[in-house]
Amino acid sequence: MNLEEYRWLKWLDENEIKILLVSIIALVTLPPFLSSDTAHMYRFMNLIFLPIVIACFLIIRKKPFTRYVSIVTFVLIIIKIFLNSYLLNLGVQLGLSILIIHAFFLVLREAISLKGTRTDMILISITGYMVIGLLGGFLAEGLEQSYPESYYHSTGIDLGFYNFIYYSYVTMTTLGYGDIIPITKKSQSLALILVLAGQLYLAVIIAINISKFMQKRAS
Repeated sequence: MNLEEYRWLKWLDENEIKILLVSIIALVTLPPFLSSDTAHMYRFMNLIFLPIVIACFLIIRKKPFTRYVSIVTFVLIIIKIFLNSYLLNLGVQLGLSILIIHAFFLVLREAISLKGTRTDMILISITGYMVIGLLGGFLAEGLEQSYPESYYHSTGIDLGFYNFIYYSYVTMTTLGYGDIIPITKKSQSLALILVLAGQLYLAVIIAINISKFMQKRAS
C-alpha cells in the first residue's frame, strides 16, 4: 500500500508515538471529568484503549505475533464495552501489556541511537514514564482480583481500575498520599517495584539523554 495515496494513514504512521502518549494521558486524566457515573466512566476508558492499541499496532505491525495480539486485543476491547467480565478484563490487560511493552522497547531502541532527534527522545522518554504507570495500574488491579483485599482505601470504598492507575502513578513518583494502602506482602512488594521502576527509569533515561546529546555535539 502506498501511504502517499492515503494521507490519513501516512499521518498515523508518522505520529504513532504522539497518539500513544496522548491516549495514555487522556486515559489517566479525563474519565472523572466526563462522567460521575462509574459505569460510564469505565466505558469511556475502554474507548480510549482503542487508540492505544492502534498506536501500538502501527509501531509493531512488522512483527507477526504482536500484530495478531493487536487484532485480538482490539476485538476484546470492543466486546468489553458492552460486556464486562473478569476474563475479558484479564485478556484486555494482558494484550495491552504485551503491546505497550513491545512497542515501547522498539521505539526506545531507535531513540537512543544517534538517528533520533532531540524532540523524539524527549517525547519517547515521557511516553515511557507514562507506560510504566499504566502497567503498574494493570498489575495492581490484577493483584487485587487474584488476591482480594490486597489494598485498602482510607474511606472504605471499593477500588476500581481507575483507582489503581491513580495509585500506580502516585506510588512510582514517591508522592505516597496514603489514601490507598497496600496491606499484604504481595501488594507491598509491587509498591516497591513501582517505586524502583519509576526512579531507576528517570535515572537511566536522563543518563541516556545526556550521553546522546554529548555524542551528537562531539560528532
